[in-house]
Amino acid sequence: MKKLQIGVVATERYFSTDVLVGILQRLPPSSRRRARLVCRHWRELVDGRTTEMRSRAKLLIWDTLTTTAYVVDDMSASPRRRPRRLYRCHKSLVGTCNGLLCLCGDERAPGGGAVVTVVNPSTCETLAVPPPPRRCHDRNRKRWHEQYSFAYHPITGRYKVVHLPCSLDSVCSFNAVHVFTLGETAWREAPVGPGGARCNLAAGVVSIDGTTHWVRIMPSGLAVEVVSFDLGDERVSAAAAPLPTPLARDASYHLTEVHGRLGFVQGGHRADVWVLEEGRRWSLRYILGQPVPRPQFTYPGQCVLTVRDESAFSAHWWKGSPMSSGRRLRHDDVMRVGYRDEGTLVANMMAPHCSDEGYQTFAYVETKEPLHYYGSS
Repeated sequence: MKKLQIGVVATERYFSTDVLVGILQRLPPSSRRRARLVCRHWRELVDGRTTEMRSRAKLLIWDTLTTTAYVVDDMSASPRRRPRRLYRCHKSLVGTCNGLLCLCGDERAPGGGAVVTVVNPSTCETLAVPPPPRRCHDRNRKRWHEQYSFAYHPITGRYKVVHLPCSLDSVCSFNAVHVFTLGETAWREAPVGPGGARCNLAAGVVSIDGTTHWVRIMPSGLAVEVVSFDLGDERVSAAAAPLPTPLARDASYHLTEVHGRLGFVQGGHRADVWVLEEGRRWSLRYILGQPVPRPQFTYPGQCVLTVRDESAFSAHWWKGSPMSSGRRLRHDDVMRVGYRDEGTLVANMMAPHCSDEGYQTFAYVETKEPLHYYGSS
């Protein structure tokens, strides 16, 4: 640590700020994100003087029927037309990380497993991911993507695809998690501990800040705790987080990301949202009288997204935030959105969806990060 501090002081002494910014701008985006961790001065330069870090995450809407991604460029005004079309393919969207999209196909790859690819819509580059070592046992191929999660580890700057070899058809156990790091050639198996593990895929597999989370269930299907898998050392955390509230076997719930923290959504048309704080402690953060889209419903600026009639998306902000004029929301540690709170219409997909999953929502930050750093495109 002392050597690192000496190196930082020497850099600030012999390099002007403009020279340092010029060096940082020539680094790949993933290296710039790691450079933010060096010291406060570097973090301020990366955040304030590089285009990508200044960009706020935009709303990406994924149409599960047409397998098309749309982007809402401005969430502050009501839309006059459908959002901008970003990308279209014939696969399901697993997730997004820093402007990269991870996709999963319904077809079976040679040797078993699903066909997984990573794409950058801004550069039109595509990177193929080899199939995981164990075959998918789920007969419903159109839901294979639910076995995967796309993650970014902020310290190492590595992108990782996580695969849970379990099924949507029945409750089954697995003994290892499969992890593929972009830039490598093969998957690795990470043991999940004695006795194996069980996962409720319908609740989602969520990756946040270098950790992948899922809900562990009993053979009967009853949810018992949230399991965390550290993507740095690739092992399951010894201490699982208990559920924020007791659940019945047929309860509606799922995991989500809430401003960089793990969230637990309980309910459907009316939802309570809990957030996992320091010390593995849950706190009630939102009481929502309207349905929220999956898998992500929170966005920068303390924004909460709700959906009406399955196709109209509205944004709500904390009272006192720059975008909150005219909203009937209170800030008393719990944000409440009532059934009659209209919010600001930010996207209207024009018609209710006939697909089982409808529209999905993700965070998207446009990037020029080249995929050829990680393999052949």
